[in-house]
Formats: sequence, structure tokens, C-alpha cells
Amino acid sequence: MKKSYLLLHLAVMLAGFTGVFGKLITLNEGLLVWYRLLFSSIILFFIIQILKIPTAISSRGKIQISKAGLLLTLHWLLFYASIKYANISIGVVCYCLTSFFTAVFKPVMDKENFKISEIPGSSTIIK
Repeated sequence: MKKSYLLLHLAVMLAGFTGVFGKLITLNEGLLVWYRLLFSSIILFFIIQILKIPTAISSRGKIQISKAGLLLTLHWLLFYASIKYANISIGVVCYCLTSFFTAVFKPVMDKENFKISEIPGSSTIIK
């Protein structure tokens, strides 16, 4: 259990410091995201090579991965732009709203019924 708490705290610290580092780095948001993607790609390439992970992907799979990559790129561009043009607290609040928007938009995208219980804090509103 202690290991889980340590990992949770580490994740929270990294998420919080992402905004601080984004504000301190003098690059514009486009270059910042470009370098972030470049380093991630290089690291993932070496992980795939070292662990010998098979990379055979269908054309449809490649298109889906490309769509997800474009969405993540847009997310990081807008995240760092919000930090550069507003402040760190606004950027981190928007970053932390990810779970809320996931709970709201997932049923729409999956064509499922909306569940109010999946929205954080909704249980106190319902009572």
C-alpha cells in the first residue's frame, strides 16, 4: 500500500510540475510540444527495441493511432498555450478537469447512456 501511495504522490507532483516547467521554459508552445514528442518518440523506440515488442499494425490501427496522436498533440499545444498566456493555476485546473470531461463525453462517443455517478463529486449533489 505504501508503494501505491508513493506512486500516486509522484504522479501528482509530476502533473503539477508540468505546468511549472511549461511556464519556466522560454520556448513557445509549438516548439515545446515538438521537443516533447521528439523525446517521447525516441524513448519509445528504444523501449520497443529493448523489449522486442511486435510492431505489426493494420492500416486501420495506424489511422486510429494517428488520430489519437493528433488529439494528444492538440491537447498539449492548448495546455501549454493556456499556461503561457494565462498562468500556471489556470493551466493545471484545466488539466485536472480531464476526468470530468471524460465522464461527460465518453457516453456520447460510445453511444451509451449517461451515468451521473461517473462524474466526480456528483454523489454529494444527488443527495
